[in-house]
Amino acid sequence: MAIKIKLIKNNIKRSSSYGKYFAKTVSQGDVSLLDLAEEAARNSTLRKSDVLAVVTELEEMMRHRLADGHTIVLDGIGRFSLRVESDGVDHPKHFRFKKHIRRIICRFLPSSHRNSDGTLTYNFSENVKVEWQK
Repeated sequence: MAIKIKLIKNNIKRSSSYGKYFAKTVSQGDVSLLDLAEEAARNSTLRKSDVLAVVTELEEMMRHRLADGHTIVLDGIGRFSLRVESDGVDHPKHFRFKKHIRRIICRFLPSSHRNSDGTLTYNFSENVKVEWQK
């Protein structure tokens, strides 16, 4: 298995890399929770409904824990936490939640391990090959 790439030209004139080509991954389509549940059921003794029930409950538990300010650590997958993006103010007394908080985002940091040369390898991208999109 391999990810597919194509070259995309940078057409942003203000960019220092204007006119250069960069590799961009090409999606091979979406995979839904139902697709994953069916695959998990084929690969185990669980039924699709069992897998869906567990993952649905996991999503609800994660939503509640994140909303309470916890960081979720799923071994082998990664860490999830909520972060706030806000506008800056000159003085703390000028900060207003409704005015200065732009949005709340969920940050995902994939699981990784450090190699002997000091570089990081992310679990999901380890041993992945790259091919040209045909």
